[in-house]
Amino acid sequence: MYRITNDQRTKRSGQLIYDALAELIYEKPFSKISVSNIVEKAQVGRTTFYRCFDSIEDILRMRCDQVFDELLAYILNYRREAGKSIDVGPHLKPLLRYFYLNSDIIELLLRANRMDILLDSFRERSKPLTAMAAQQLQLEENYAAYGVEMRLGVLVAILSNWVKTGKREAPDELADRLKGMIKKMITVDQLL
Repeated sequence: MYRITNDQRTKRSGQLIYDALAELIYEKPFSKISVSNIVEKAQVGRTTFYRCFDSIEDILRMRCDQVFDELLAYILNYRREAGKSIDVGPHLKPLLRYFYLNSDIIELLLRANRMDILLDSFRERSKPLTAMAAQQLQLEENYAAYGVEMRLGVLVAILSNWVKTGKREAPDELADRLKGMIKKMITVDQLL
């Protein structure tokens, strides 16, 4: 768990610790990074680290949660500017546009082999979408949760592959191609 409050000092400490971890991930394998390495690089005390975080993974969790909040604000703004209603419908273009410019956390998670942290963060922060999806699709909430979970899994897979391959495609181009591919895909009933 992480404990970053609205206090400016705590926020600054959290950012220094995150920046130190980000540098270290490019210097050595994630599994070899210690709290001592991080506090030395961040030039903060060990007590400061443990005041903010319980573990090294929590640093990445904090940043993933921040990214999800920024992404949601970006998508809401995109939908408003495009004159579209806010629903659980497709958001692939604004999502890819956001990560085209803000892929640093994905790059770090890939290097650390911890994309599960991104999925967990998105899953936790997407809980309100399950209720919205259930209402819009007229489904029981437990079934809507399957749909949300499938979308999150596909989203993380798309983002990780796109970033791994150097984001060669422009965001809109990739979104359009993926939509075309999805239309041609086999349905679950065809597999069974």
